[in-house]
Amino acid sequence: MREPADDDVTAGRDITLASVAHLGAMAGPLVPWMVYLSKRKSDPWAAREAATATDFGFLVLAGFVVATLVRELVPLVGFLGTLAQLVILIVAVALCLQAFRSVRRGHPATYPYEIKVVRHA
Repeated sequence: MREPADDDVTAGRDITLASVAHLGAMAGPLVPWMVYLSKRKSDPWAAREAATATDFGFLVLAGFVVATLVRELVPLVGFLGTLAQLVILIVAVALCLQAFRSVRRGHPATYPYEIKVVRHA
């Protein structure tokens, strides 16, 4: 295992929990929010990454709820809700895995769509 250098981009950062936050965003905002709450005072970088993942988790949850409502409540086009659920799931997995890989390399992750739910510096 290598020793971190002074100019190493991962020095002093909790890469593991930031990565877990982005993976947890696939299932919704709960896992990244818990990571954010645990790291907001001790590690600003991990907290910022967890807040970004929480925001994306809320977006995934909101999209899935809307797709479910369309599926259940709109007659004749309910299949569009099912299709939207599938698309949201596939896009969320792909974007969260991309963010996970970015954070594992020590770079901040970004998502193409975002809403600001958790305020971070």
